[in-house]
Amino acid sequence: MPVNSFDNYPMSWKPVLDSNTKKPIYIYLADTLEADILSGKLTPGTKLPPQRELADYLDINLSTVTRAFKLCEQRGLICSVVGNGTYISSDAASNSMLMLNNPNQNIIEMGAILPNAEFNKLVSSYLQVMSTEPDFYKLLQYGTIEYDDLQIQAAKKWLSYFSLTSSREHILYSTGSQNAIFATLAAVFQSGDRIATMPTTYPGLKVAAKILGIHLVPLHLENGEITEAVLQYACKIQNVKGFYFIPDFHNPTSELLSVNTRKQIASFCEKEKIPFIEDAIYSLFMPEPLPPISSFAPNQGIFISSTSKTLAPGLRLAIVHCPATVYPALKESLYGMQIAPPALLMQLFTRIILSGRFEEIRRLRIKDLEERNRLFDEILKDCENTGDFHSPIRWVTLPEHIAPAQFEAMALSENLQVYSADRFTVGSESVPNAIRVSLISTQQIEVYKEGLDILKKLLNS
Repeated sequence: MPVNSFDNYPMSWKPVLDSNTKKPIYIYLADTLEADILSGKLTPGTKLPPQRELADYLDINLSTVTRAFKLCEQRGLICSVVGNGTYISSDAASNSMLMLNNPNQNIIEMGAILPNAEFNKLVSSYLQVMSTEPDFYKLLQYGTIEYDDLQIQAAKKWLSYFSLTSSREHILYSTGSQNAIFATLAAVFQSGDRIATMPTTYPGLKVAAKILGIHLVPLHLENGEITEAVLQYACKIQNVKGFYFIPDFHNPTSELLSVNTRKQIASFCEKEKIPFIEDAIYSLFMPEPLPPISSFAPNQGIFISSTSKTLAPGLRLAIVHCPATVYPALKESLYGMQIAPPALLMQLFTRIILSGRFEEIRRLRIKDLEERNRLFDEILKDCENTGDFHSPIRWVTLPEHIAPAQFEAMALSENLQVYSADRFTVGSESVPNAIRVSLISTQQIEVYKEGLDILKKLLNS
């Protein structure tokens, strides 16, 4: 401790160094900060002391504090706000991994987004037919890294549902959208890069970015909208190297980007040569999807579309449309993660798409979702929320007197799982007073209605 005393000096965090620790000091400091967050000693949104001030207090080199802060930023614990200092991340103490509850717990699951298993019967019936073919056993071998003509045709037809025209040199298959997102981050960006996203975003992106050492920063919206000025600020002031968007039924707020906003984003990214990831996970719940951002920005958009929500979750396939300039690096990144998608799943997907069977499955899933939205609007007609008739999720505003994490715990005590806004918040953004409710559920309609009734009771209590 230096001669000048800090005993009465107002600092939000006063860690104590252990002289007996065998860890490097910067790692010890980072671990101490993480422990203080998890214990509740430091709360999300707390502004940390300036690095130089903390170095003086601990009587250590400034570079040691800088390394500790950098490590904490890579762990997703803190975030820096340009011109305003360093803060404990809003989601530092929350769990970004949205895990399913044990089915034996008798919990009504309205947190996770789980497509109705009944419609998988149409997929399994096709699989049963395939299993009777004499060379079916060959599909249990490794898949190949080069796609055959039918697989390319199936991918092109799939992308046509999004009004996206593609070709072989732009198409890649992935074992699910999460793998595709991870592989894209690894292929296009570097550790330490900053990517801008909405102030609340898909937790899977947060987990992937954290592992790769990529920093997510929230877009500073203008009246809730993305404008060219918002994008310009992110690039010039926040030094972001790319963007991540869910244009249709954004997770978790369920908002839709207008066609005009999509064109503005595309125009800016093409002009500034800024890559972006477009996650179209929910787009096909719209009977007539809006044109993707990537359709207006062919040189910058990496378009990821998964089969998990509208076809069958167990297929674990995603079709990626990317610029030819990105293709080699992304192909290599996917190879490093998966070698190749399973031959059986690729063949099953190809046949279902080219046979037209997918249209029937999609119609049934949309019809089921419309019924669940109708029930939501009927039972929770007085609650403030965002989402429309084809939205797979609703973003429900809570009464002012209760925090989102507290409400999630209350709901779980009533055997209802919903997800609090803490899980989705990016950086130092204040946590919205809201929860995400999934309308896509394996629960039968009667059980789903029971969940809505519990939610209504809790909101009114």
